[in-house]
Amino acid sequence: MPFLEVFFWAVPIIALTSYCILMLFLSLSKKDKFIRTFMLVLGALILWTASSLFMGIQLYPGVLFWDRVMILGMIAVPFLLYYFISVFTNSLNIFQMVIWGTLTGAAVIVNLLGLVVIDASVITTTVTENGKQFTSVEYYYVLGKMAIPIYIFTSILISSIIIKARKHVLEGKTTYGRIGPIIAGISILFIGGLLNMVPAVGKYPVDILACFINAILIMFAIYKYRMLELRLMVTKGIVYSLFAVLLTCIYVYVVFFVERHVGNMYRDITPYFITLSALLVAVVFQPLYRFTCKLVDKMFYKAEYSQRQALKNFSLSISNKLDLHDMATELIEVVQLAIHVREILLMLKHEEKAHYYVFSTSSQIFKPDFQISFDNPIVKWLISNNASFSREELYSLPYFKSMWEKEKKVISELGIEVIIPIKSRSDLIGMLMLTKKNNSTAYTLDDLDLLTYLGASSAVAFDNARLFSRAQAEALTDSLTKLYNHRYFHKALSEQVKKVGSAELSLLLLDLDLFKLYNDLYGHLEGDKALGMVAAIMMRLVGEKGIVCRYGGEEFAILLPYYDSKRAFDIAETIRLEIQRTFFNTSDVTQRFLTASVGVCTYPHAAATAEELLKRVDLAMYTAKSNGKNQTVIYTPNFASSGNLFGDGDDSAGIKPAYAATIYALTAAIDAKDHYTFGHSQRVAEYATILASALGLDKSHLEIVREAALLHDVGKIGIPENILTKKGRLTSEEYDIVKKHVEMSITIIKHLPSMNHVIPAVIGHHERWDGRGYPRGLRGDNIPLLARCLAVTDAFDALTSNRPYRASLSVISALNEIENNMGTQFDPSIASLFINLVRDGSVDIVQKKKMKNVL
Repeated sequence: MPFLEVFFWAVPIIALTSYCILMLFLSLSKKDKFIRTFMLVLGALILWTASSLFMGIQLYPGVLFWDRVMILGMIAVPFLLYYFISVFTNSLNIFQMVIWGTLTGAAVIVNLLGLVVIDASVITTTVTENGKQFTSVEYYYVLGKMAIPIYIFTSILISSIIIKARKHVLEGKTTYGRIGPIIAGISILFIGGLLNMVPAVGKYPVDILACFINAILIMFAIYKYRMLELRLMVTKGIVYSLFAVLLTCIYVYVVFFVERHVGNMYRDITPYFITLSALLVAVVFQPLYRFTCKLVDKMFYKAEYSQRQALKNFSLSISNKLDLHDMATELIEVVQLAIHVREILLMLKHEEKAHYYVFSTSSQIFKPDFQISFDNPIVKWLISNNASFSREELYSLPYFKSMWEKEKKVISELGIEVIIPIKSRSDLIGMLMLTKKNNSTAYTLDDLDLLTYLGASSAVAFDNARLFSRAQAEALTDSLTKLYNHRYFHKALSEQVKKVGSAELSLLLLDLDLFKLYNDLYGHLEGDKALGMVAAIMMRLVGEKGIVCRYGGEEFAILLPYYDSKRAFDIAETIRLEIQRTFFNTSDVTQRFLTASVGVCTYPHAAATAEELLKRVDLAMYTAKSNGKNQTVIYTPNFASSGNLFGDGDDSAGIKPAYAATIYALTAAIDAKDHYTFGHSQRVAEYATILASALGLDKSHLEIVREAALLHDVGKIGIPENILTKKGRLTSEEYDIVKKHVEMSITIIKHLPSMNHVIPAVIGHHERWDGRGYPRGLRGDNIPLLARCLAVTDAFDALTSNRPYRASLSVISALNEIENNMGTQFDPSIASLFINLVRDGSVDIVQKKKMKNVL
């Protein structure tokens, strides 16, 4: 058959079949306003192509009639397309529709009056090709005077459709992928209509070819870009009925065929032969029927059944889970089972770091290092719209224009097609990011509905699991340092001992030196900050190598699986030196005393059990503290032979005389440089003890204030003698040197075992009530109580004693001087009490001077 003959018949048949199939799918689908509107367009296209085919076969009532019907379809299609595009882009304007509708109606009337096509016929000629004869068919028609105006009108309408569609694509209200094929199809229809204006070309069904191409583009837009969401409502009964009708037709055909060809020759056996033929048809087609039933189930119900089963299993499973990792795995598996996605990313919210991070993926290979901050437009869109969006929308909607191109590039490189929110109330807990489906088809509305349901239903479970995980972490975590707590440490210690077996496990026990004093001097808020800094140092230096815990108070424990004593010692020393460097680098020199003592013990060489390991590392740590602090000690078997290092009884009776001797040795050294100092310290000790007793302090505080008074000027050992004994007024530089004696006193006292308790009183005895003292500028009640006692008694004795730069004042003058400085230099209540003690004779000044002579 010649090509023109094939073209003449095949093009309209294929185009009409395509439109009819598409209309069938739309008829069987769940209809929304888009589908209903588009069915009108399809109806006009079917009218166009069907009338062209009827012209070719010269169906009654004639070619001219069907030609005018075809033109009716050609006129109706642009108007209905304009209506569809207006609805699709949500830009329907009633006034415009009335104008275009009126003009279209007028064009239809003009056509029916015969003013567009005057005459039309089909010319058939016999053509011989390769020795065979074929019938060639061509259209013949005569255009009327209104043909060109009608074509101009339809051209303007088609141009309006293209402009409207393009405008909404540029405005980001829809994507080119969804509406682009329709625009292309309309343009092709416009060209096909233009060719019809030339009878030499229009005699062939070129306009129907344009319709056929348009049909392909429409199907492509629906399948690939979800221009319309088709939800088929085909039931098993409909398909089975169609197949039953097919079998009946085959059966009837066989009966008639047998009767026509066999009945005349074998009339007597014809009924039996017909029955046998029917039986053979039933036997042959019964397996085919069963196969068709299975095929129908597979085509129309397998996906739905799989999705329902997946949802059922997921709902049952997720309600019994509180582990985030298990829930993430379950969610990803159900999405893959229901949607058949290539790759899936599950991103969860990280409150502290203010971003969403990749928590779980569908494969070990696909694990991108990807984060989305809280202020990202994607996050804001998911929160405010409570809906998913596609990659096309990400690139087309103006809302996402503020995103960095780098972020868009990452999403594009990952191949993300759809992003689904996981929201609990208004809280966006996470999001699902899906790549292409395995069959590369677009995500349907059913897919998105299912994913949205999964995101919403799993959000509450994820939120509960997150709260449970947080509560569980809080139960095992120290709230201040964010390290594991004492409870978790004992659990981890037992687990690690079992885990390492015969391998090595080192335990570090770290205690901050003089931490109580740090709290006394700077307050508990600064102490908490110091604990946080130390915890951060340990976490940074230990990392994934071990488990860091806050053992209690200022003590920390570090478990190092598979670490021998040498490697554990190296880590301990690194931590200790880093703590020392961190606090020594501060501008306030009084912080220098915050160091760490570390004990190290290794299982199983130095300890056979977990309990023994903990006991012996504790022994090593206290040995480090008793030997001068700020050091690391490894427990070895030598510890056992050295006896009880710390004793079980009260050995204070033996220790205190040694301390007293040390104190007097230091004050004697001061006296060698400044003979005023020794007697001064003794007198201040007596005055301060009497004053503290009058304040109602207990015996332990009386002892502290006495020892503090004896040592409060011990730092003058480091002051040059020419400054201490200078008879004239000190210069500002010399006075700055003298003020350093407080810091030097602290430096000396912190190396005296068990004398740390006197430091707050010593370091604060030159502070002033109004805050203008030194070294820290404390004021009011922030100055330690015992330091305020020392301030008054120290000043009183200095005023009543001879000094190189002035003679002593009388007791009355000294008391007047103190009274004049109450509320500025001295605590008013303490100064007033001391004045009363001196005046009523509770403080015997003469006695103390005699004591000095005795000493």
